[in-house]
Amino acid sequence: MTFGQLLLTIGLPTFVGAILIVPAWLVPRVRDISGLAGSALGVALGMALVVAFMAEAGVPDLPPAQKWHMLPIIACGIVILCPVVAIMDGSGEIGRWLISIAAGAIIGWLAVFPNMDILGRILLGVWVGVSFMVLSWVSHHRRGITVTLSLTIVFAALAILCFHSHFITLTLINGALAATAGVGFVSALVAEVWTLDKEGKRRSIAIGWGGAFAAASLVPLTCFCGWAYTIGDVDWIHWALVGAAPTMLGLGELPGLHHRHGLGSSFVRVSMVCIPVALGLILVFTGVSGQEEPEGSHTNIEMMEYGY
Repeated sequence: MTFGQLLLTIGLPTFVGAILIVPAWLVPRVRDISGLAGSALGVALGMALVVAFMAEAGVPDLPPAQKWHMLPIIACGIVILCPVVAIMDGSGEIGRWLISIAAGAIIGWLAVFPNMDILGRILLGVWVGVSFMVLSWVSHHRRGITVTLSLTIVFAALAILCFHSHFITLTLINGALAATAGVGFVSALVAEVWTLDKEGKRRSIAIGWGGAFAAASLVPLTCFCGWAYTIGDVDWIHWALVGAAPTMLGLGELPGLHHRHGLGSSFVRVSMVCIPVALGLILVFTGVSGQEEPEGSHTNIEMMEYGY
């Protein structure tokens, strides 16, 4: 990977994400527009995936030339739906359940990657639905700096797994997602420290249901896509550990823990996310895997042609 390739595939999506996130979270008049702050991170993440893919592989065909090219197409749908989901924020448990079921069913139906049978697609759909339930719940109780930092770590770890499995394009896409989530973290931190609400108090930014929807969809999608095209020592257990890490934020909202706030509380919650991430990466680099990948498979051949 050359510097120019990194700048185009990671830098450009990050810049696009910053254009979307920074005004929505830091400019008071923009931030007060209904649903905008709650959809900014989600739209930025979806756009980051689309722009990174197009910078590296061009405009995807319809129908897709390769199965994994459904990834940017699904991301376009996420971008469109994020504002709708953000407006539904606060609609209660019925709204949360409806979004979880609909998102899981649609994504599980559309994401047809190699080696994914009906059970795999059901698992993906359930993973998306459960992730949204957890992250939407967290978004009502936790500051944006905690969630965005956790997403930055998760997407960066996914980039490492993709690089280790020689999926170069998905490595760059996850790098762009990590950088965009990083922009969200910095913006949320700035909003926390330097911006004030109408009463003169510091204003915390929440990712909203739009951000929760995008994160809950994109993390499992990139995990399943990476697993389907894996070459080398990366196995399903590694993808599962890293991909499930954001749901660890839900543990911090359990009775007895949810009332804790402050910098120390944020550090503990992010540390809980880091535990499965670190375990997954350690298992990869120590060569521990669940099963061996068959040599000469169609998946390996396809990725060797495309990944380089």
